[in-house]
Amino acid sequence: MAILFDKQLRVVPTWLAAAKYLESSPNRTAMNLVLEITEPLTITAEDQALMRRVDVALEAEDLTLRTVAGTIFPLDLYQRHGRPDFYEKYKAMLKRGKKHGTWGTYASRMIDRTSADGKKAINPLDMLIKRLRHDGQPTKKDKSVSSYASAYELGVADPAADLDIGYHDDIGGDVPTYNAAKDGRRWMGMPCLSHLSFKRVADEDGFAVHLTAMYRSHHYCARALGNLLGLAQLLSFVAKEAELKVGTLTCLSSHAVLDVEKWGGVKQAQRVLDFTQSK
Repeated sequence: MAILFDKQLRVVPTWLAAAKYLESSPNRTAMNLVLEITEPLTITAEDQALMRRVDVALEAEDLTLRTVAGTIFPLDLYQRHGRPDFYEKYKAMLKRGKKHGTWGTYASRMIDRTSADGKKAINPLDMLIKRLRHDGQPTKKDKSVSSYASAYELGVADPAADLDIGYHDDIGGDVPTYNAAKDGRRWMGMPCLSHLSFKRVADEDGFAVHLTAMYRSHHYCARALGNLLGLAQLLSFVAKEAELKVGTLTCLSSHAVLDVEKWGGVKQAQRVLDFTQSK
């Protein structure tokens, strides 16, 4: 049964509520945690204080929330160079810094894929933005439902065909991060973020873009908070460039674990999670 966390509004307290749920769950593990965040860009002073505590806990792993968020969206490069220039800057930076044998970053998969004919590179994320901005989307609501599951999934979205801006019969679009050609034979070390789905939805004030992220496996100490911050940055970027409002960020952690060893053990994790968080 899915567990919904939808009363905290912001990224940090929503993550904290889910992490505390995992802390009291058998083996600190649960399935199908749904985090619904209606104000994904709001960060309070208390949120920042808790984020600093998490950063301290992550020092042993040589990680920060900023670096984890940057694997989903390189905010600094975007702010410095703007769209579209930051795309090439990011690809050049990743080419210099990518470790041998690793699959790269989520951001790289969103902006650099091979076309259907295998002859050129395409940018699915920018195709999505152009579609959301210029496609003249209809206002009817799409009631279809898609499902994705664990390590046995197949990515059905083809960026070359599915994000063609000539299509006019949909209200949103998908950005695939799972690549069957590279990931289909992996059992370990594959990307944990399986799929991103954007929806362009009308409300009383115009149109907003909503983002749903699907994780086949989600580690709430090492990655989840940084992931959520990165997803919020990605949603903000898409909304700005598509001239839409920022909508709701929803994250489905199909397999969630509180990996306390990444913070130095149970007691250290308890100290971080006992932080008093106001709503």
